[in-house]
Order: sequence, then structure tokens, then C-alpha cells
Amino acid sequence: MSVRVDAVSEPLFTPRFAGLWAFAFLAFFSAFQLLPAIPFRILQLGGTKAQAGWFLAAYTFASAFAAPVMGTIADHVGRRRALITASIAFIAFSLAYGAITHLPLLLAVGAIHGSLWSAIMASSSAIMSDMIPESRRAQGMAYWGLASTTAVSIAPAAGLLIFHYGWMTLCVELSVLSAIMAVGAVLLPATDTPRNTESKLGVGELWDWRVTRTALSLTTIAFGYGGITSYAAIYALERHVTPASLYLTSMAASIILVRVSTAHLADRYGPLRIIYPAFAMVPIAFVVLVFAHTRWQMIASALLFGAGFGWMYPAFVAFMLTKTDPSRRARTFGSMVWAFDTGIGIGSLLIGAIGQRYGLANAFAAAAAISCLSIPAFLVNVKRL
Repeated sequence: MSVRVDAVSEPLFTPRFAGLWAFAFLAFFSAFQLLPAIPFRILQLGGTKAQAGWFLAAYTFASAFAAPVMGTIADHVGRRRALITASIAFIAFSLAYGAITHLPLLLAVGAIHGSLWSAIMASSSAIMSDMIPESRRAQGMAYWGLASTTAVSIAPAAGLLIFHYGWMTLCVELSVLSAIMAVGAVLLPATDTPRNTESKLGVGELWDWRVTRTALSLTTIAFGYGGITSYAAIYALERHVTPASLYLTSMAASIILVRVSTAHLADRYGPLRIIYPAFAMVPIAFVVLVFAHTRWQMIASALLFGAGFGWMYPAFVAFMLTKTDPSRRARTFGSMVWAFDTGIGIGSLLIGAIGQRYGLANAFAAAAAISCLSIPAFLVNVKRL
């Protein structure tokens, strides 16, 4: 009962919360203007369709594998300082994209950019976790996640519209957004508390394998998520379901609805009571998708997946923050970024390969089987935290 009283009395939507939410929105809005447009730039430079996909692969995997390292560095030198440094660097990257015409160099810059992008995700999430009242942690992280969801829903269309006026126009616009982010990071009402700026950062501190192993449960879910984001529209057309975007739109609506209306339940009843049902919903959603031939069957699968994912991530984060060192939260978030982004990248590649050879229905059946491992992976590794 005391948890309910604290949850009501402690404010969540403070000016600090709003400022960091706006920073995250701008970060995702900038990145997801770039990512859909740059394949067209690669084609302009004479690259092939296959090469057009190399940039996203380089960016995503660099972000994933750099995330724990960048999180550890941010904990060591200061998370706000990491945000400022990365935002300033993004100005240079945005202008460099406009000048580079050599494809290998473009991919190299993309890999470095992706690495620093993970620093922003880990650092901003760690700062936000400090701002959110402990009694409303799951609810706060759920609303925090809506910054990226909202930005990603509108950024691709905006980026492609600006790209219509020229590649350099888009690059200049991205550099302006990065400059605004840098100013916002400087003004951010957060105090850096580096762990120990005088001590050397040891290699053994860069990864927290206990967190990484536990976060493998996220990887099993992200595997199918990567396949859905890449192939749900194609699958809908194969099943003669229109519009092609129906699954992704329904899933996004489900995630937003669940997070806005029910995220507080993890704070009230405990995150574990939410994590297990959320994990269980995902394979069911994939099974429904495998046999879906009508619009309503597609919607049912999307709503199940969106509800499971919408419940799972905030509750998982809230639970992990109770089991890890507050002074190393950026590294904790970096480990979760690694688990999720790696799953998305591998899932997108393998579900595409399986779908090409055996059909997308069988590919999503494989995703259902892999997502069944989420609960065992969590149970085995959570004991080591």
C-alpha cells in the first residue's frame, strides 16, 4: 500500500524529465532522418542495392558492440559530458556525410557515428533513471521510451522530404539538429558524478558479463522484432492483406497504449509479475502471425506483440536497475543496448535468409521458437546478478 502512496506523491513529469525527453526525441529524430535516406545517397554514388544496406549494418553493429564500452566510459568521465561530446561530434559527422563520395570511407564514418550513438543512448538513459522516482521507475522508463517511438514514427518521412531538396540540404539540417542537441546537453539540469576521474579505466570494467548474460533474454525477443520491422510489410502483401503497413502501425499503437495506460503496474506489483507474462506473449504473437491470412489475424498478432514488448522493456529495465550498481548505470544500459541491437541485426539477416529459402511463415515460426527461450535465459542468468 505504501508503494501506491509514494507513486502518487512523487512527481514524474518535471522540467528535468521534459528537457531530457526532448533531447532524446531530437537524437532519434536526427538519426532516423539519416538512416532511410543514406541508401539513396549510396545509389547516387554508384553503389548497388546490396551496398546500400551495408551502411545500416555497419552503423547498427558498431552501436551494439560499442554500447557497453561507451556506457562504461560515460560512467567514468561523466554521463552529461558524454552527451555533450557526442552531440558536438555529430555536427562534424553530419557535414562529413555531405562531403564524402568514397563508399568505404562513408561506411567507416558510419561505424564511428554508430559507436558514439550508443554513448548517447546509454548516457541519456542512465541520467533519466536517476531523475525518475524509484517508486515510479517502470512507469517513467515507459514514458521515456515514447521519445524514441514518437521520433521514429515521423522522422523517416521528414528526412526523405528534405532529401528531395538535395543531399547536402539534409546534411546541413542534421548538423543544425546536432548543434541544438549540444546546446541542450550543456543546459541539461543534471550533475555529473564521475566514478573516479583519477583512476585508470581497466579493460575488465568495460563489460559487465552478468548484465550482458541476463540481457540475452532481450536478444531472443529482438531477433523476431528485427524480422518484423524488415519483413512484416512484405509478409502482409504475400498474404493479400492491405495496407502493407498494417502490422507495424498496429504494433506501434499497441506499444504506446500499453505503456501509457498500464506501465505503472510494474511499480505497483513488482517488475517480475510483468516480465514473465510479457515474455510469454511474444511467441504466441508469432504463432498467430504464422497462421494469419486475414486483416484481423494480422492485427491480433500485432496487438499481442506490441502489448508484450510494451510491458516487457520498462519492467525489465526497472528490475535490472535494482540489481546493479547505480554508479555504473550507463554501462548497464549499454549492455541492454548491446543485447537488443544485436538481436535486431541478426534477426533481420537470418529471418530474411530463412524467408528467402523456406518462406516467411517458416521464418516467423523460427522466431517463435527462439522467443520461447526468453524465460529460460532470464531464469538461468538472473540468479547470477
